[in-house]
Amino acid sequence: PAWPLPARIRHKELQYFNMRLLLLPFAVSASPTQARDLESLVPRGRGFCLMQNDTAAAPKTFLQRRDNPVVSYVKGKIAAAENNPESKMLPFDGYFEMGCFADSTPEELWVKSPKNEAVTPKQCFNFCRDRPEARFFGLTEGRVCYCVPYPTLSGGNGGSEQCTAVCSGDNTQFCGGMVKSSIYEMHRCGDVTEAAEKDKKQIEALVEKWMFFTSRWEYVVSALTAEGKKIDVADIRQRVFGLASELEAKLSDTKAKVADLNEKLGPLDVALGAFSPEAATSEMMRAVEDAQAEAALFVAALEESAEDLRNFWDQHNLDGSMAFRSIDSKALADDLSHLSTDVNFMPKKVIEAIGCDGVPANGCDDFPDKLTYFVVGKKHLASLFQVYNPAKPIDGRPKLASAAEWKVWASKECHQMCIMTPGCVGGNAIGSSAGEMYAFTCNLKESVEVVALSKNGEASDLMTGFLFGSYYSLHKKDIKYRVADIVISADGSEQPALAPEGPPSNSPPGGEGGPPSKSSPGGEGGPYR
Repeated sequence: PAWPLPARIRHKELQYFNMRLLLLPFAVSASPTQARDLESLVPRGRGFCLMQNDTAAAPKTFLQRRDNPVVSYVKGKIAAAENNPESKMLPFDGYFEMGCFADSTPEELWVKSPKNEAVTPKQCFNFCRDRPEARFFGLTEGRVCYCVPYPTLSGGNGGSEQCTAVCSGDNTQFCGGMVKSSIYEMHRCGDVTEAAEKDKKQIEALVEKWMFFTSRWEYVVSALTAEGKKIDVADIRQRVFGLASELEAKLSDTKAKVADLNEKLGPLDVALGAFSPEAATSEMMRAVEDAQAEAALFVAALEESAEDLRNFWDQHNLDGSMAFRSIDSKALADDLSHLSTDVNFMPKKVIEAIGCDGVPANGCDDFPDKLTYFVVGKKHLASLFQVYNPAKPIDGRPKLASAAEWKVWASKECHQMCIMTPGCVGGNAIGSSAGEMYAFTCNLKESVEVVALSKNGEASDLMTGFLFGSYYSLHKKDIKYRVADIVISADGSEQPALAPEGPPSNSPPGGEGGPPSKSSPGGEGGPYR
């Protein structure tokens, strides 16, 4: 990593920030309280950045420092950097005073400056700035300077009350105390903007990514909400509204986190615009770091929300489930002229009773685009989602000429998914082609007791079900076909329905007809995989 984040950032929040910044706070072996909230321990102290006239030996630019590494301390010995790859380290050119602490790092791990050197914070920085792996330096007893990768804080709070030992090289400054150390963190001032710009681009990419996914997945919510209002089968309506409600809640949370993070890019832009590498000051560097740190916390919040949304989507992702079963989605569009006889399956007596032309798979020519067909069963296997962009299908999707073709293709996908899913005997494909993108849910059933038919469909609706003929042959005495309030048995006899479903509900997601209070996303069997 190019440089460590300010140590005052909370460790718990940093663990989510997986970008280019260094995630570890400086306390490796800190107490639980310290690890939980370094902000209370580490006040911001004085900062310093090398100017061009501070030392003639100090390389003045990033490239100069990279191409002219200085002599480094390696495993207790001085070695020429060009002869030891381990020692080829980019020197730091700035530091901050973090505070006064008890540092329990064993002294044998310290890299100390020579005893005859007059100690000051600047002297110690110059000694430590090019030491391999050193990110911090400490001053203690007024005369001891040491370098460490990370100090180990224990038993003490920040502040200068016990760091009152006068520096041996400058009696106007303090260099730790007899027990505690003045701890300093080192930085590369001239490279702050380079790292911040890269982090800013990654944040912008993260925002763009989740704006894309949330806007795309909202089509599922819109489609299910619209179709749910037209469904007059309580069991199906309840499940459709429930799925839409849960997805909508997760989308809303992630969208809010995206907006919050996007808002934090403004202060980072301002801080970067005000930063001048040629005349860098600690205040400039703190402004950039603070803006980065603030953005990092919002990145963590977005990633937590997005992970929850992604997990929910993955549990209900039709594309992922089909890929797992090696189903070629694109190949299913090779022949859209007809559907399997399982689609809108009806025995002959039912076909005659409702006045169908004998080809229910095509929706019955007597009422095209109006037939709705739902299989209803107590055992539910899965509810899966899919979004289709007719203008620009993603890889692996066919380019379809019309919404009518999409409805046939979507029905074939759901039917094929049921064929490849153990225990599946039927299902429903429910969605809409009314928006810029088409979306639907594929509901798979392990049992079927009722087939509900109606003529309430519209041209943009996808309300197609299917029932395996082999399953019907075994259970036809127990399966009833219902049209409005009339139940048609397999022999064609009609009788009043014992429990009419009632009119369609116009409740939005989360209202009447919402999800069962204790059901899981995947139905009775839990999340579908």
